[in-house]
Amino acid sequence: MHNIDYYGDDSAPPAYDRDTLLSDLRRYAVEVLFKKVDGSERKMRCSLRLDLLPESYVKEMREEKQFHMKNPNVIAAWDLDKNAWRSFRVDSIQYVQILDAYQ
Repeated sequence: MHNIDYYGDDSAPPAYDRDTLLSDLRRYAVEVLFKKVDGSERKMRCSLRLDLLPESYVKEMREEKQFHMKNPNVIAAWDLDKNAWRSFRVDSIQYVQILDAYQ
């Protein structure tokens, strides 16, 4: 695993670039730590990489891209542990790591 810190520095929480993260999700499996709406933290291993998604996703691909165009502050991704779609707000991300095990 290696940490991808898009724009963060040591003095402030990292700010993640949404389009870069979507691109990474489409190429890799990624671990994301984010704050949920209730304030608790959640760590999720997720992806939008075709070979890691259910077969039905190929039919849903256009809908996923439209979702991300309509919801610029939210990212929906396939949770690799729960085998289900989950979403998180971009501004709630604490860190992002690309998971080498899936490469």
